[in-house]
Amino acid sequence: MNKLAKTIACAAAVIAASAAWAQFEDDEDFEESADASELADEEDEADEEPAGGSEIAGAPAGEKTKPAKISLDKPFHIMPLCRLLEGDGEVLRPGASAWQPIEEGRFYPLGCAYRTVGPASRMVIQFGEGSEVSVAGGASFVTFPQPIGERKRMIALDSGLINVKLPRGLGAGMFSVTAPGFTVENLDGDSRYSYRKTGDGDEAVVRCVTGAMQVKGRHFSIAKMTAANEIRIRTSQDNLFTGLYGNSGDVIVKLDQGLVAVQDFETKEFHDEPRFLDWHLSPKTAVRIHRAVPEVGERMSVAVMTFDTKGELQNRCSFAEGRSEINSGEEGAGVLAKREADAAKKAAETAEMISIEEGDEEEEEDDGDSAEDSGSDDEEASSGDEEEDLF
Repeated sequence: MNKLAKTIACAAAVIAASAAWAQFEDDEDFEESADASELADEEDEADEEPAGGSEIAGAPAGEKTKPAKISLDKPFHIMPLCRLLEGDGEVLRPGASAWQPIEEGRFYPLGCAYRTVGPASRMVIQFGEGSEVSVAGGASFVTFPQPIGERKRMIALDSGLINVKLPRGLGAGMFSVTAPGFTVENLDGDSRYSYRKTGDGDEAVVRCVTGAMQVKGRHFSIAKMTAANEIRIRTSQDNLFTGLYGNSGDVIVKLDQGLVAVQDFETKEFHDEPRFLDWHLSPKTAVRIHRAVPEVGERMSVAVMTFDTKGELQNRCSFAEGRSEINSGEEGAGVLAKREADAAKKAAETAEMISIEEGDEEEEEDDGDSAEDSGSDDEEASSGDEEEDLF
């Protein structure tokens, strides 16, 4: 009996040991799977961490870092990333005087200028997930430095063909494109710019590829450009001339027409209000804005004119900035046509009066000549009579 009890006890111990060993193996497998899942979570978190975020805030410019996914809540890297380089590209760092070769996969500080070298070169600078600027074939642009924590980004056109790709729903005012004569704001989607320096200024072709955007300049604004809309903007070097020309689509340009004095119906008092003209800028139509600095005072004198597809003047307004008493008012095509008709009528009347006066003078001259002729005949007759008397 004692022997049987000992056997049963030994078997129970073996079973317990086997169960403990099995439990140990299960626990070890669980810990390994937990370690693997934690590692995967860490990798996912690393992928989700914003590239150029707080983890790399102290990293020197140019350090290689893997680009990461960024949500629209934090759309941009702290520093732009050279995501792609084909051929030769260069970067001009803030404060530097010489261009240096750019390297793919490196971050560069805001305030740098970027350019491609050679017709076959192409470069993509990534500002954030889905936000990038690409240049090709000898094009260049400049980024603007921003305060720490500033979420907005801005670039300046410098030369060549520049493509901007932004995610939809990025938000108003998050990304801007600027040039000496205008600024493109509230970009939502893709846009394309062709920029070149001319002998007396610059010229830019602005195209909305997808989404929408706004264009603002001195004395004009375009509230909305949509897909396939394209305009051309010329600006003189002294910024005293701006020309807007329609290339594709139909956009509405709001043109400044100065201040006008408006009388209140109840109080009978006058107050100044800004006035604008909405002009449909379609292909082959144009807007010309001329500015002049007066010899006395600082208020700019402005003349805004619109032209139809035939190049004929349709609207004209001249005014002084901030002076309602110096404003010619909007002169539409009807007013201009009437003025031209009145001028032509007045010229015709003047010409008719001149012709009548000339006719009167000719008649007087003819009368004078006939009188002289009759006088000579009388003299001859009298002389004949005298001769007859003599004989």
